[in-house]
Amino acid sequence: MSIQKDLPELVSANIISQDTAQQITDFYKRKLETAPNRQLFIFGILGALLVGIGVMFIVANQWDDLSQTVKTTCAFLLLIVPQLLCGYVLLSKREKIIWRESTALLLFFAVGANISLISQIYNINGETSSFILTWMLLTVPLIYLLNSSAVSLAYYFGIMFYCFASRYDSTDPSGQYLYWVLFILPLPLYYQQFTKSPESPLFTLHHWIIPYILTQTLGTLAHESKTLMYPAYIMLFGIFYFIGNNPFFRNRSHIHNGYRLFGFLGTLIVLIVMTFKTNWKGLTEQHYLIISPEFIACTILFSLASILLYRQNRNKPLSDWILLDVMYLLFLIVFILGIWLTTLSIILINLLVLILGLLFIKSGSEKSHLGILNTGMFVIALLVISRSFDSDLTFVVKGTLFVLVGIGFFAANWFMIKKRK
Repeated sequence: MSIQKDLPELVSANIISQDTAQQITDFYKRKLETAPNRQLFIFGILGALLVGIGVMFIVANQWDDLSQTVKTTCAFLLLIVPQLLCGYVLLSKREKIIWRESTALLLFFAVGANISLISQIYNINGETSSFILTWMLLTVPLIYLLNSSAVSLAYYFGIMFYCFASRYDSTDPSGQYLYWVLFILPLPLYYQQFTKSPESPLFTLHHWIIPYILTQTLGTLAHESKTLMYPAYIMLFGIFYFIGNNPFFRNRSHIHNGYRLFGFLGTLIVLIVMTFKTNWKGLTEQHYLIISPEFIACTILFSLASILLYRQNRNKPLSDWILLDVMYLLFLIVFILGIWLTTLSIILINLLVLILGLLFIKSGSEKSHLGILNTGMFVIALLVISRSFDSDLTFVVKGTLFVLVGIGFFAANWFMIKKRK
């Protein structure tokens, strides 16, 4: 740790005492002893994956020449051996994170391989969605039995593919709704990790994988009232933004805060998409049923976003609120207004994006922060580029706009650097 290197200098300058320096050294020594070796941790997980794949290739090499009995024996050996390893870990290596994660992940893939092999041996037909569902339900207990974040991540990817497969599976019409129940199952362990191992690499990956999977699967709810997915997505991204700004994530580095990045970029993308005229066509022609999946999704997401908005800003004066806090509310108002006054809504959305960019520039200038300043310039540049595609401006005017934005980037950064000096 860099702070340990500075301890002698701090002691010699009488900033801290020798006893305090020794306590700091002892603290980091204990922390290093209890923390898992990250390289060993990563390669342990990778090794479990490669062993599982390698065993399947070895068996597959002579698979056609084996009898049905031998095939069945091999299939169950593939399942029994990882179970024995997991039992050994539970009895003797429960505190070893690397052992827990690698054996749990090995058993996770062994279950999937066993289901596939038995189905192939006995010619059991079935849909992809039913195979993935069976696999996930059989392995979800591993998340809690072995306290495994690796299996939790693999499970989330599995149910994401189940959601996609069930959407096009006529034999499983409720699968895409069952997915949302399945999604909740690992969340208690995820919540528990916030206090037990917040610095774990696999736990950090959850902050990126969960918003990614939710972003991917929310669109599967689109049916008859597809345009309602625009406010649904902006509310989902608003929820991500609020989560990314809670006390746990607020002062952490960007690599530990996938929620805030997904929330901001997702909100910006939806706003930019809705600045195009073509995306407002047909808004008045669709039927908006209260019992439609899209409307129910909007209602649930609106309720969650409003609760988080209240919790985050209840002790703040209204003057301290920022535009992103209420963006989902403003977008919803503009969207509803667009059913009757489409042209006005398009103008208002463009104004929202422009104001958002200007506020970032203002904030970056006040805080002397180049990152925030350039974010605002980037938002305005995106708006200019978007308008150059769906407007009747001449090439000279479009070129002039690009030149002005480029000069704006250079001038803003130059003035900021000069201000800092």
